[in-house]
Amino acid sequence: MKKLLFITVGVLSAFTVSAQCPQITCPSNITVNNAPGTCGAVVNYVTPVGVNPCGSGTQTFNYTGSIQTFTVPNGITSVTIEARGAQGGSGGGKGARMIGDFTVTPGQVLQVLVGQEGGIAPNQVGNGGGGGSFVVYNNTPLCIAGGGGGTGHNSSNGNYQLIGGTTSQNGQIGQYSGAGAGGTGGSGGGESYTPGAIPNAAGGGGFLGDGGSSGAANGGKSFLNGGAGGSSTGGFGGGGGSNLFIYGCGSSPHGGSGGGGYSGGGGGGDNCNGAGGGGGSYNSGTNQSNTSAYQSGNGQVIISWAGGPATTTQTAGLPDGATFPVGITTNWYKVEDGLGNADSCSFTVTVVDNEAPSITCPGDTTICWGVYNANITSSDNCPGATVTQTNGPTLGSSFDVGTYNLVFVVTDASGNKDTCD
Repeated sequence: MKKLLFITVGVLSAFTVSAQCPQITCPSNITVNNAPGTCGAVVNYVTPVGVNPCGSGTQTFNYTGSIQTFTVPNGITSVTIEARGAQGGSGGGKGARMIGDFTVTPGQVLQVLVGQEGGIAPNQVGNGGGGGSFVVYNNTPLCIAGGGGGTGHNSSNGNYQLIGGTTSQNGQIGQYSGAGAGGTGGSGGGESYTPGAIPNAAGGGGFLGDGGSSGAANGGKSFLNGGAGGSSTGGFGGGGGSNLFIYGCGSSPHGGSGGGGYSGGGGGGDNCNGAGGGGGSYNSGTNQSNTSAYQSGNGQVIISWAGGPATTTQTAGLPDGATFPVGITTNWYKVEDGLGNADSCSFTVTVVDNEAPSITCPGDTTICWGVYNANITSSDNCPGATVTQTNGPTLGSSFDVGTYNLVFVVTDASGNKDTCD
């Protein structure tokens, strides 16, 4: 029903493959002075907490008449796919629903085709099949939900049945004599034919092969051939098209056309009553939950994922509120998502010792000629201060007669000084 238009629909920017997942950001570097009388300082900072922008998410695809794409977010290695086929025309058979879990690779691009509800032919002379919904990677099917078959012309007389999309891989045969066979192994469904009547119920397209055409009714195209619906009534996604000529019930079968899917449904037969067969489905995922004849209207595809948690740990340094020593301490934090992905950051805490040491010399002293010693004392808030003599004869040596000015300097590890003489 629709011509193929291939477009790419990007996912939200939060899910682009360039994103780092998980992520963590540290505060800026911190510099403080020491607490008076101590060789350190209590430092408070905002503890970094990692986040995972590739956490749980869902993207829903609705019918657009084109093949769309889904890019697997960074850090995601498993997705759940729910595909729902479209309903056949004029209240026809409902589409199948297929659910499964699939292993994927970050950055992998999946093709998504959402089936269109089958159209209604003039005077409802056999209605179009519903399109299947497909999720495919590199021309390999992952999850396909078959579309429902269209109703026959006399859909209100109680002599027809609705044939929905099936969870089986094989498409279903159309209703009544002369109906087309359902496709198998990814092939399209067969067209209907009633001897002595104008054949006009087409088969639904499969994944690999097109549906059979019958008279003026064109079969639905396979996914690999673009997925267009047959004629103007077959739903996008391989729904079989119906005959657009208007004949009385005695002149033509007017059966409904088959639904698209992994294998197409067959066209309906008999005089006015035959419904088209529902399309087959396919599911290669785990934890499957599959339902035949589930979806009304257009199809739908829902892809959801659950990212790992964001677990943050400190791998080096001191925590918030700790007493940091004078000098530079580097704090490292790491966040992990439980899937093997991680990120880390660091910042420094610098405690500056701006407290000078103190030094005490004895008072002026008069001695007779000879050796002189004195007790020079010093103290500092941090260990490691050193005392040096910068003027006068060295203590412990012999002093000649005269007057001497002895000068001493204490220097701590941070370069702070004090002097006495």
